[in-house]
Amino acid sequence: MSTTRGQHLIGRTLGSCVLEKLLGYGGSSAVFLAQQLSPERKVAVKVFLPRTTMDSQTRQDFYQRFLREARAASGLHHPHILPIYSYGEEDDLLYIIMPYMQGGTLYEHVSSRGCLSLNEVGVYLEQISSALDYAHEHGCVHCDVKPANILLDGEGHVLLSDFGIARLTQDGALARQGEAEVVKRPESLMGTPDYISPEQALGQDLDRRSDVYSLGVTLFFLLTGRPPFIAETPIAMALLHVHELAPSLRSLHADMPPEIDHVIRKALAKFPEERFRSAGHLSEAFHQALAVASEAERNALRPKVPVASPGRSSARLLSPVRVVHVKPAWLYTLGLPRVLLIGLLLLLVAVGASITAGAITLRIVHGSAPGAQATVVPDLSGDALAIDGGNDWPRSNTFFFANGQYHIQNKSAQNIALALYANHQFSNFSLTITMAEVRGSHNDADYYGVVLRANPDQSHYYVFEVVSAEAGQYEFLRYDGQWKTLAGGPVASLLPGAQANTVSIQASGALFNFFINGQHVGTSVTDSSRAALSSGDIGLYVEEQGTEVAFSHLRISASK
Repeated sequence: MSTTRGQHLIGRTLGSCVLEKLLGYGGSSAVFLAQQLSPERKVAVKVFLPRTTMDSQTRQDFYQRFLREARAASGLHHPHILPIYSYGEEDDLLYIIMPYMQGGTLYEHVSSRGCLSLNEVGVYLEQISSALDYAHEHGCVHCDVKPANILLDGEGHVLLSDFGIARLTQDGALARQGEAEVVKRPESLMGTPDYISPEQALGQDLDRRSDVYSLGVTLFFLLTGRPPFIAETPIAMALLHVHELAPSLRSLHADMPPEIDHVIRKALAKFPEERFRSAGHLSEAFHQALAVASEAERNALRPKVPVASPGRSSARLLSPVRVVHVKPAWLYTLGLPRVLLIGLLLLLVAVGASITAGAITLRIVHGSAPGAQATVVPDLSGDALAIDGGNDWPRSNTFFFANGQYHIQNKSAQNIALALYANHQFSNFSLTITMAEVRGSHNDADYYGVVLRANPDQSHYYVFEVVSAEAGQYEFLRYDGQWKTLAGGPVASLLPGAQANTVSIQASGALFNFFINGQHVGTSVTDSSRAALSSGDIGLYVEEQGTEVAFSHLRISASK
């Protein structure tokens, strides 16, 4: 991954497309809004941009995955599967040209609006199930069905996307076209932990019923605003899918029809033979249950269950649990799983107490909010409370204490190391923290920094990160299932190498100001989009494998 995260490609022409704007990126690719010249239209262009820290084998694996997505989707022609206009390679840049979907993803839709009505879910389910049945009939198991891979076209239609980890069965049409090398068990298991099927978590052979399970998890999210399971690590999440029953929908929404609850429970059965035989059968059962529930409601002389207010709540029913961030693609090696996630950084504050055993220092000050136009580095000097380095902090090979500082060392090639100050929400605040890079990755493109306004489930957050390579760079991004760069560029005040840097952040509403070693970075940033985040947790962040950063002297001044 380049330090500019694809920004250097803006204005570049790939095929017949001029890249205009970076829409988002993951660990191995970036997506751009582009103007296609012939035919003349706006398109999305996905460019293979692997992190520069990837070793050659990992890079090759992601390269093959990128090609597989292009080939698999190009062979599928269905009104509810995102089409691939074309793909190619130019100057060592592999790219895919596809439609630009202005409506965003179902994940974004639910996150901004709240959970959907039964009728809305029924409409979307009919379209998604028809796309999946078509793919299955052509020998393609998607393997990553989730709301973030279902796109809206702005007219009420949804399209299934991202066939990057799809597997082909031996008897499918695509396999007969020469793509059968991705049949059965891969050496590595990929998928998104929240939506993975039990057999996928166990590395077993998959068929269409694995996608039925993931579709059931997707329906659970659309109806409740949360996935059925929440866990601290990907391995723990996989074990929940394998062993634990999903909670009843009625335990989250008392007015949920029991017929709908029964359908979702069957879709989430642990054994494939106990689920619906296809996505289409799931859709039919859902609509039958919806019809029965509607008829029962019309015929009822009085409500069977008293309801405080009509309708279903659209709130996301997410309890403040401690979870660990997972990048959209989750990978571990079968037989000897890698521990991809690394615990949590707990900054538990004993307000008013005198604690002397030292590690990271932290001061929480409640007062007025930072000035909306302030560009002066916040003054948070004064005595700070010290946090004991005992049970309040996780200890492992990744999180550990040394010389009075708290260290985070990212050991994973696939995941960032993200730790939240859990169960404490901040909206308007000023913050300072000292960070020192103890050890860098192979190419010195070592991003690390501070997470702001994070959801407890880490589905949404901002991150302010720096890298000392190339005379120093900074970036301010928003993550909500996809990455959005809000600001970035060179920063002269960032000290290189292992020297300590003090970062200060002011957040007031949609306005953000950043300082490094007392110098204002760039200009004030305003996030005026509908996806802007208003409050959430604070955390620490180390991105690249092999990078180790020491954090100390964290102080926060929060408004009441």
